[in-house]
Amino acid sequence: MQDTGDLAGELVGTHDILHSLSQAIFLIDGDNQITNVFAQAETIFERSREALCGSSIAHLRGVGDAADGLVTRARKEQSPLNSYDVALMPPIGDIELMDMHAHPYGEEGYIILSVQPRRITAFLEKRAEMEAAARSVSGLASMLAHEIKNPLSGIRGAAQLMARAKDSKNLRLTDLIVKEVDRIKGLVDELETFSSPQAHTNEAVNIHEVLDHVLNLAIAGFGAKCSFRPRFDPSLPPVFGNYDRLIQVFLNLIKNAVEAAGPEADITITTSYRHGIWLSNRLGERIRLPVEVSVLDDGPGIPGHLRGHLFDPFVSGKEGGTGLGLALVARYVSDMEGTVTCDNHPKGGAQFKVQLALEEDMRSGTD
Repeated sequence: MQDTGDLAGELVGTHDILHSLSQAIFLIDGDNQITNVFAQAETIFERSREALCGSSIAHLRGVGDAADGLVTRARKEQSPLNSYDVALMPPIGDIELMDMHAHPYGEEGYIILSVQPRRITAFLEKRAEMEAAARSVSGLASMLAHEIKNPLSGIRGAAQLMARAKDSKNLRLTDLIVKEVDRIKGLVDELETFSSPQAHTNEAVNIHEVLDHVLNLAIAGFGAKCSFRPRFDPSLPPVFGNYDRLIQVFLNLIKNAVEAAGPEADITITTSYRHGIWLSNRLGERIRLPVEVSVLDDGPGIPGHLRGHLFDPFVSGKEGGTGLGLALVARYVSDMEGTVTCDNHPKGGAQFKVQLALEEDMRSGTD
C-alpha cells in the first residue's frame, strides 16, 4: 500500500516538469483532502502551500463544489474525467473560467487534479468575434444605406400625391405607406451611423458620469419600473473614449437588458479595475484594458442559438428587433480600442462586459 509520502515523492521527482506548467496541480487523498500542491497552484489561487495542504478540495477558492464533485466521480469510476469552462464564483483577479482534469493515481483513492485558468483565452476569442461583427456591419450598412434610401423618397412622394385625391380608402392606404416608409427610413438612418465618415475624438472620459446620465435616462423612460443596482468603484481613473458614443453604448446595453428581463427587471451595473488584461490593437500594439463595466440582468439568459452571434448585424432575440443595437455597441467599443463580450451568468441572466483602456495609457503609449 502506498502512503501520501510515497505518492508525493514520485511527483516531486518531476519537479522541473511540473513547475514549467501553467496550471495548478493538486494531490487529493481518499477523503478529498489536499495533501500536496505543485506547479502554479499557489499563484493561481493566491494561497500558500501551507494554507492549501490539509484543507478539503470542496473549499478550493471559486471552484470548490465543482472540483469536489469531479474528484469524487473520477474516484468512483476509476477513470480520468474532465470539466470545461467552470465559472469561478467569485472570480480570482482576471480569471473567470477554469478547465479541470481529475486522474486516479495509485492506491487508496488518490486523485491528481489539474486546474487550468481560461479567462484570457475565452476573452480573446470573444474579442475576435466582436471585431469581425463590427467590420461586417460597416460594409453592409454602407451598401444598404445607398441602395435603399434613394427610392424611399420617390415612394413617399407618390403616396402624398395619392392622398390629394381625398378618397377615404386611398387616404388609409397612403397613410399606411407613409408610415412604413418613415419606419424604413429610420432603419436606414440607423445603418448610416455605422458607415459615417465623420471622425469622433476619443479623450479622457469619467465613466461614472456616463453611467449616471444613462441611468437617469433609463429611469425616466423605458426602465421606469425597473430596479437598477449601481455598484461603482469611485477610484477608477478616466477611460479612453468618446462621451456621446459611450452613452449610446451603455444606453443600448441597459435597454437590451430591460427588454430581455421584462419591465420590472433587476439590473446590476458594476464598474471595477481588472489587472492583467492586455490585448493587441489593429497596429499590433499591446493595450491594457483594465476598466470593466458589467451589465447583468435577471432575465432568462442568452438562448443557445444566439450565443456567439449577438453582435452580428440583424441578429435579434426579440420580436420586431432590428438586430442593430448590439452591432452598434460592437462598432463603437472597437473604435475606442476596447472590447465587449457577453455570456450567461452562472446564477442566471445575461451579462455584458465592456473593457476599456485608460486615457493616460493611450496618451503616453503602452508597451
